[in-house]
Amino acid sequence: MAAVEKPLKTGDLEVLGVRVDRVDAQQALNSINSFLDTPGCKQVVTLNPEYVMQADRDPVLKGLINKSELVVADGMGIVWASRLLGKPLKGRVTGTGLLPEIGRLCAARETGLFLLGGQPGIAELTAMKLREQIEGLEIAGVSCNDPGKATDTRTIEMINESGAGVLAVAYGCPKQDYWINRTRERLTGVRVAIGVGGAFDFISEQTPRAPRIFRRAGLEWLFRLWLEPARARRMVVLPKFGLRVLGSRLKKK
Repeated sequence: MAAVEKPLKTGDLEVLGVRVDRVDAQQALNSINSFLDTPGCKQVVTLNPEYVMQADRDPVLKGLINKSELVVADGMGIVWASRLLGKPLKGRVTGTGLLPEIGRLCAARETGLFLLGGQPGIAELTAMKLREQIEGLEIAGVSCNDPGKATDTRTIEMINESGAGVLAVAYGCPKQDYWINRTRERLTGVRVAIGVGGAFDFISEQTPRAPRIFRRAGLEWLFRLWLEPARARRMVVLPKFGLRVLGSRLKKK
């Protein structure tokens, strides 16, 4: 059954029918902080153009994103689209950049953080790096269990038994978001679950981040393409995304 979409709020951005909250990193963090004070597991989506194009073909996925409590612009293409559509975002809010800030929030609030996903050993390395950076951070648990339904029960038990209030899931888009949506009602102690894509790889330093000059120019994708030429097959969607956004802008005019 298709997910029930969350109504757009005044000021929200809509890119090809997909909602994006017009928040910067600090505003996103403020929202996450407020989520910790209310019952139930709130879902945070980190959105990029590839994800929007998948959602454009899959109404269930689009509904899942649109009903999430917070949707942030992880990809530079989303920032570009916001400018073209007349509702400019201040910049990207990436899972990689947001996760350490969430860790600092967890430390300040004495809330445990659980890291789920990634290749074997990567979540443990990520936990070590975060502990080194953030005094007082409690890593409630780590797991590389896969996102298949067969492992759901054990994974959920591990998270619930850990007492974690925040869950970071690194299965990649859209697997991580489908998993959070499917299990959120069974995550009894988790107040925030966020999909962070490749954040574990970057934070654990298994994959180098683009130099700051690339990130500021919105060209991190180019650096990653240089490191991983196989990503070229995924990036063919970007010109299609640009043309679709441009077409939607012209149609509104």
